[in-house]
Amino acid sequence: MGDLSVSVRLYGEVVEDQVLRVGRMARIGEADDAVVSFPGADLVIVRAGDRLLVRGRALEEGDALELSLGAVDVTVEHTLRGTTPSEFFGAFDARFLAVVALVTAIGTWMDAADGWLDNNPLGLSMGQDHAVLDQRAAARGQEEASVQRTTLGSAASAPQTSPADVDDDAAQGPRHLPDDARSGTAWNAWYRRAVPSDDQSADAYGRLRSDSLDAGAHRLVAQAAYDNDEFDVAVWHYRWLVKHYPDDRDAQLRLARAERRRGRLSKEIALYRGILAEDPEQPEALGGLAVALARTGRLDEASPLVDELQAIAPMAPFTDMTVGLISAMQGHDRQALDALDRAVGARAQLTREMQIELRRDLAIDPAFADLRKDKRMRAILHRHMGAAAPTPVR
Repeated sequence: MGDLSVSVRLYGEVVEDQVLRVGRMARIGEADDAVVSFPGADLVIVRAGDRLLVRGRALEEGDALELSLGAVDVTVEHTLRGTTPSEFFGAFDARFLAVVALVTAIGTWMDAADGWLDNNPLGLSMGQDHAVLDQRAAARGQEEASVQRTTLGSAASAPQTSPADVDDDAAQGPRHLPDDARSGTAWNAWYRRAVPSDDQSADAYGRLRSDSLDAGAHRLVAQAAYDNDEFDVAVWHYRWLVKHYPDDRDAQLRLARAERRRGRLSKEIALYRGILAEDPEQPEALGGLAVALARTGRLDEASPLVDELQAIAPMAPFTDMTVGLISAMQGHDRQALDALDRAVGARAQLTREMQIELRRDLAIDPAFADLRKDKRMRAILHRHMGAAAPTPVR
């Protein structure tokens, strides 16, 4: 696997140029523990198999990401691998080998391996056999069942999933990705500016190394991954939470959002149906289910859900976003733009997190792909936000 090249330029002059080995995670930017320091951003780079995940992008070998931070410009590149390493070296991270040697010497290899696998953010990145995960889960079943009974009475009925289930089905819809080059407008940059910096995930990963059952740490890592558009990582941790805490509706809704961004519509639909079985008037589940059904062409099923949502929350921005998404899918641009106008105008009713979710929809949801190229949509944002609205790509 390739390394990470980081080049920092100040007023065009190179002031830092390093190539870093990224085992599981590295940090660059403003943080005190950054391995490469520069002002203007705090970036966490996570290795996921042969890719490096950074700021909403999955960098394959040879891919690069350029950031402009005022007078500072930063280029991060996933370098092409050099000379071919031995089979043994290529299969394991060097630090991991050192840990293996240590724990083997003291007779605790199985415990350490168990903890390492639980802390792998994707549960997939080292290509481990699914059967190994299932055997490990079975071995820990009695211990986890005891923990579940003490933390949540109904946890024993948790769905039986494993980390390997993250990619256990094909997408039924497109993945939600930036398309600024096609739209001619910096929608993604506009949305990313509103996303809070990730200042807790590094600590949360450390907590998971100590205790793989730390639900709070799983939540922090999942939210940080989702905020960084690393939806596969977010899904892995939210599935863990739903498995261990099946009555946690917040985790179910967040998992549904993440599955939606991955195009896993069948899983998203199942999650919303499960929530509505317990709470038939849950607004986000109603709207989310309507949109997911519309994406699969089941407008006859989506329409009554929209009517129900409008009856329950007629003035809510979320309701208008639901109408806007479905109208855009149908090609009803005028109706979609009118709904977006109302939603953006009433965005102050939303929590900060849901305002970011609204921006995320506008910036990367495939339903709005055509409208993102339409000057009328950009005009709506300018009317409500002035200079803070998206600008044309330079």
